[in-house]
Amino acid sequence: MSGTPIRDIDLQYARTTRITALIAALTLPGLVLSPKDPLILGFIVGSVAGIVNCYFLVKRMRMLVEMIMQMRPDRRQAGRKQAKMFMRAGFYPRMGMIIAVIYLAGRIDFINVYGVGAGLLVPTLITVVDANVALYRYFAARNAVDKI
Repeated sequence: MSGTPIRDIDLQYARTTRITALIAALTLPGLVLSPKDPLILGFIVGSVAGIVNCYFLVKRMRMLVEMIMQMRPDRRQAGRKQAKMFMRAGFYPRMGMIIAVIYLAGRIDFINVYGVGAGLLVPTLITVVDANVALYRYFAARNAVDKI
């Protein structure tokens, strides 16, 4: 680690993508055993949509960091409002994508909406758990060093 308990966004995205792909791959034997299971198909579709959603979030956050870094130091306070508007502008298309995927899953008979919902939540859950584990490890190691 680089001295900070928070991982770089690209590293966190790579870890989330890898773990989500592993979980989706673990559902493939169920798809082989029951090829027309709408829950498994929905889960895989939701997982893919969740990763795409994460990709656009990471891309937006990188652009935000570059925007703030290019700002003059005396204008950074005014840039907070601009940054909030910038992130809000990225939120609505991502939310629209989620709504569209769920809507289409509701219209298609061979994809289960609940599976799509679960798949959409997997990348978020992985990111939260993975980040908390990293924080726990960081503070546990720091506390161990402080006790020496």
